[in-house]
Amino acid sequence: MAPSLRPLARPRPPGMLLRALLLLLLLGSAPGVWCFSELFFIKEPQDVTVTRKDPVILDCQAHGEVPIKVTWLKNGAKVSENKRIQVLSNGSLYINEVEGKRGEQSDEGFYQCLAMNKYGAILSQKAHLTLSKKRSRIER
Repeated sequence: MAPSLRPLARPRPPGMLLRALLLLLLLGSAPGVWCFSELFFIKEPQDVTVTRKDPVILDCQAHGEVPIKVTWLKNGAKVSENKRIQVLSNGSLYINEVEGKRGEQSDEGFYQCLAMNKYGAILSQKAHLTLSKKRSRIER
């Protein structure tokens, strides 16, 4: 009679391993116990309204196994760094002088940060950068 092929361990419900790892993290690591380091956001960008020529910082801070590379997207396209736009060491995006020209020159739009490490990538929520309307001068 041929031996039956049975799994060595019974199947576990989905998410059980993740719950066990989270429990380990909450209880603290015991010596000799290895913990899984998940990639997650500590801070995500938020909607902001700014005046043309003002500086702005869009927050993005991710936690997980280093190195973590942060890339910014505006309306789904990669943001290029230059003298005016920089990704800070903590992952946040700094625009030293917001542009408000119509068309491609405008900084107005939806921003997201993409954090990546050797285990994967996460994409933040969208943050809308809006330019405030100039107040019209009332002639007397």
